[in-house]
Amino acid sequence: MEMSRRRFMILGASAATLAAIPLAGTTAAGAAEQVSPAEALRRLKLGNTRSASGKLVAKNYSPLGSTPAKGQQPFAAILSCGDSRVVPDNIFDTAPGNLFVVRNAGNVCEDVGLGSLEFAAAALGVSLIVVLGHTHCGAVVASERSIISGDLPPTHLDDFVRRIIPAVEDLPPGHSTNDSIAANASYQARKVESRSSTISRMTSTGKLGIVSGIYGLGSGQVTWLQE
Repeated sequence: MEMSRRRFMILGASAATLAAIPLAGTTAAGAAEQVSPAEALRRLKLGNTRSASGKLVAKNYSPLGSTPAKGQQPFAAILSCGDSRVVPDNIFDTAPGNLFVVRNAGNVCEDVGLGSLEFAAAALGVSLIVVLGHTHCGAVVASERSIISGDLPPTHLDDFVRRIIPAVEDLPPGHSTNDSIAANASYQARKVESRSSTISRMTSTGKLGIVSGIYGLGSGQVTWLQE
């Protein structure tokens, strides 16, 4: 049983009780009307269009305005790669307080990150989870090399590689690295939902959406894979 589910069971926490956990710097999800997953995606698309065209305005959708010390109520959560060139707040042209961002090498679904996404959905009330890959992803390239060599990298580097390999190992011969990057983003999005009963329950009711996309380092544009 995954770590995050085990922790919640020990605490006796359902999605409803999780939302009531008092944590410093947070605001109850019911403090303002939750936007729909479609509206959350629309905001991200508009923000990316502004960002890619160089017309940044750092749009602020937060019900709390520019007062982050009062709490947070983001409308979307982003699982992105830890690559220093990938900055979701800039990619989607949003002000602080609007996006709950989880980052790791290869934007993989792992226990701590999954627990963080559950918190964003159940306690903070985000309407959308985005798994965001990017072009020229070194984590995916490393995983492709491990498939070819049959060897995993040393120390803890193997942890994210092992989580990416299933996403790309069955791609047809001659596929490109961009194909692998897209396959990984889609695969990790499916894992987020399948591994979390909290998240899958929310998506089944339509309160939460999950999509994936690829950020182009050269173009600045996000190509959406699942909507």
